[in-house]
Amino acid sequence: MKQTIGELVQAQRAAVGRTRNQVVEQAHEPFEALGWPRIAAILGFLLFTPACSGWVRAEAGFTTSTTLAKGRQGAAFGSDIGIGKSDDPVAVNVALRGKVTESVGDVMLNLGLLHLHASDPVGFYLIGGVNFLQLGSADADVSFGMFSPVAEAGATIAVDDSASITIGTRIEYDLRFTSQPHEGFSTVNVGFAAY
Repeated sequence: MKQTIGELVQAQRAAVGRTRNQVVEQAHEPFEALGWPRIAAILGFLLFTPACSGWVRAEAGFTTSTTLAKGRQGAAFGSDIGIGKSDDPVAVNVALRGKVTESVGDVMLNLGLLHLHASDPVGFYLIGGVNFLQLGSADADVSFGMFSPVAEAGATIAVDDSASITIGTRIEYDLRFTSQPHEGFSTVNVGFAAY
């Protein structure tokens, strides 16, 4: 008996016992508990603190689907370049990133904004943007996506005046235009950045 991809996806969702809407609702709960006005105020404060603009960074870490489904945990890697004037609070950030799990493998071109406050000895950074282009495979089939939202926050630990170790966490929501459902991923990473 042959099943279509749609029937297989429906069977998988039934086996997991949650619909896509239930997964999305669960992902929004931490933000609703904190309250959007409070989050906006915190981000506004952080974005307008004095900062240096720009970096070159390589990073790697662990990634997992926000559904915690089997076969969706693995490695993440990437490199960023942030470019801006030294007196601007934000810089343009361009990144090439990837993730590899048992069931998902993607390469993404990310475009966004970077706010970097590289203090000595410890500072912080914020990145917000979109995966402008996303190619790979999910569930043993080719996947393609665009405009997937991505946010990352982390700490910088100064090595010297022009370099830091970064420790961060990234959340992204993969918008796929192929047969696979949209899916969130969370990543914890460690990197090295030069200014």
